[in-house]
Amino acid sequence: MDDSTKQNRRARVFISCGQTKHSDELETAHKIWDRLHELGFDPYIAVEEQTLSGLRENIFRHLRNAEYFVFLDFKREKLIPQGHGKIGFVQSRKLPHRGSLFSHQELALASYLDLPLLAFQEQGVKTDDGVLRFLQANATTFTDRPLLPNVIADEVQRRGWNPRSLRELILERDRPAEHSEHNVLTDRGVVEVRRFYYVYVRNLHHHKTATNCYVHLEKVIKLDDSSIEIPVKSVELKWSGYTLPNAHILPTTTRPFDAIAILHRLPTEPALVTFSDSVAFGRLDIHGPGEYELRYAVVSDNFPIARACFRLSLSTVLDRTTLAAT
Repeated sequence: MDDSTKQNRRARVFISCGQTKHSDELETAHKIWDRLHELGFDPYIAVEEQTLSGLRENIFRHLRNAEYFVFLDFKREKLIPQGHGKIGFVQSRKLPHRGSLFSHQELALASYLDLPLLAFQEQGVKTDDGVLRFLQANATTFTDRPLLPNVIADEVQRRGWNPRSLRELILERDRPAEHSEHNVLTDRGVVEVRRFYYVYVRNLHHHKTATNCYVHLEKVIKLDDSSIEIPVKSVELKWSGYTLPNAHILPTTTRPFDAIAILHRLPTEPALVTFSDSVAFGRLDIHGPGEYELRYAVVSDNFPIARACFRLSLSTVLDRTTLAAT
């Protein structure tokens, strides 16, 4: 990911609202999209899905990746008490309306994902219905749909929602030749000098801490005519200067991990620094100079999995070896 791409990233807002045919609901949603986009966000209007694959590929994926959630509860038909189905009874009583079932289901998922929430209910909708009964969402009542986009934009700004605050981790390495030297006790029982190359994991969120982050090397490819994939054992890698495999990354900060380590006497045999009681899990099946692609993954309790590829240019002269982002 280049610098311009990073700078242009926007926080994603999931807009959950009804879309009844022959109504102005979808038009209202698009005007809300326009206002949020003007404020610097990346909005998404949830479209009601009829298939399981559509739910997985659209609704669930956008909810999982969103930073913020806007809930719009447009009114539907009146809620008629059981046993009073006559038209005259309905017309003579000020009965509450039900809200959008689909939006309430999305609200339940957003609550599970702990997304910051703005909730708006059209006047007349039953206030203690559905998931809202169990959430302290303090839904704002509205009557005039054309005013809703500006009302939401004002509340977004009042709450301090940040268009640059993303619930995302990225892997970085700005200086390909950066490294450090340390004396280590090898599996031969002797102290030798080892060169460590770091990759930095950045938390792009301004308020959330990424908790229990683990690093894995997923794939190694030798970049020659055949592009051979080199087998890698799945094992947790070590965070630099830290003695546990799981680490927290505070908001807007970075944390380095040991991407590879190379003994001075074996410049073309990089190794991993792992949490394992077997030295076999630290070995890479790389035994000569060349160009290699290494793909790392960082998993976390509360952030989406982050992946990035780096190019290892391995030389017989250690000072010429580099690790760079692709």
